[in-house]
Order: sequence, then structure tokens, then C-alpha cells
Amino acid sequence: MSMKDQDWSTKRLSHIQALNKRIERLDSARVRECKKAIQQSYDAASIIKHVSVLCKEEHIQKPGLRSIGLRSTIKLTEFNDSTYYWGPYFSDVGRAIARGERKYLHERIGRRVTGSRETISRSNPNFSILTERIKHLDKNNLDPDTLLAPIRIFVDFVKFYGSSIDWTHGRPEQLLIDDFRLKVFWSHKYAQLNSFVIFNSKAGIWHVIPDQETGGTLTIALGESDGPSSRVEYWVETLAWYQILDTNAFCRINLCR
Repeated sequence: MSMKDQDWSTKRLSHIQALNKRIERLDSARVRECKKAIQQSYDAASIIKHVSVLCKEEHIQKPGLRSIGLRSTIKLTEFNDSTYYWGPYFSDVGRAIARGERKYLHERIGRRVTGSRETISRSNPNFSILTERIKHLDKNNLDPDTLLAPIRIFVDFVKFYGSSIDWTHGRPEQLLIDDFRLKVFWSHKYAQLNSFVIFNSKAGIWHVIPDQETGGTLTIALGESDGPSSRVEYWVETLAWYQILDTNAFCRINLCR
């Protein structure tokens, strides 16, 4: 790690630690509740542990690092006011981080994995090519186990595959092709996808800098701001880099009109 990166990392950590200590005027029970709401909603929404190998790193060179986070302030009086219920607000913050992770994942795959010549029509989709590509990866011992899918043709997908979709394990559902299963993760408006991506989850590593206190992939700081007076600041962030180990283990099939 360069001296410049060390300075950046030190300043970031110092600010987070200081923010978490400035809670003298905050309702301590509410601080705990809000942090819990963020963590729980993030854990429920994040797909990273399902689609990649998670690797916690002490240091990552900053040029390859992506900061995925939210940082804002709210009025101290409103934060402490018992008539305010902050659970849904901070649950949305946790989900927003998970959506940011997925958007970044889509971007990385889109840049590294070239789309196949074949496409699937949005207006009249035929998913035979999808099945063929899954079988092709399997024949080449690339063991596909994950499918990223565009939500816009969800209904057609379900109609086509019918009983080949296993819903009994809850979400994500699993697509059964021959003797293997693929977990299906659908896109949404905050992490749009215009293609199907088939791959083996072990073909990519999600490098992340863990939180100094919890060791988790998410850092949550919440305390009184050192800027505007009587404001509560929250800083929720994950620092990650998605590395594709083998592009041959991926297949991308774009949608067309």
C-alpha cells in the first residue's frame, strides 16, 4: 500500500471512530436500533455471499477499490424524538448498499464478459439458447450455479421453464437443468440488467475491507456530526473490488427487441 493510500485509509478510519464516539447527546437505545436495522436489511438483501467467493483483505490498493455507501445527516431533535420511528428509514439504507453492490457487480461483469452472438427477444423471448449455454458450460466442466436475470421478462421466463423452477427453498428460486441447479437473482430498477449472465460463483472473488470493529463487510458509523450543529450523521459503507478469475466460466446473453 502506498503512502497516499495509507493516509486515505487512516483518515477514513479516524473519522468513523470519532463519529461512533460522539453519541453523548443521542438516545443510545435508538443508536443501537438504527444500526441493527441497517445491518439486518443489508444482510437480507445482499447477494454477494451467494454469487462470489468472499475474501476479506487487510489492504486493497485504492485504484481498484469501489466505495459503495451512503452518508447524510438528520436533525438531532428528530433523531431523539420518541414520536419518530426510524426503523424503515435505516432499513432502506441497508438495502440501498446491497443494491449498490449488485449494480457494481453487473458493471464489472459487463466490462469483462463479452456477450454471445445469440440474443433473446424482449417482445417474444425464446429461452432455448439459455438452456443450450447452460449445458455447454456444464459439458466444459465449468459448473454453472448462478444466473443473473433481467426482471423485465420474469413472467415469460416462468412460463417457459414451468416445473423446472424450484420454489421450495424460498428466494432465490433455483432453475433445474439436467442434474444441476442454478440460483436465480433478478435485477430491479436500482440495479438494471439487460442480459442473462450464467456463471460459476467460484469464478469471481469479492475482495472487501472488513469493518475494524465487527469484522463484517459493512461499516456503520452513527453519531453527532462535527460539522453543522445539532445534526446526526450516519456513514454506511462497504469497500470492495470484484475480481473475475476466469471469463470462460461466464456466459452473457443480451436482450434485444
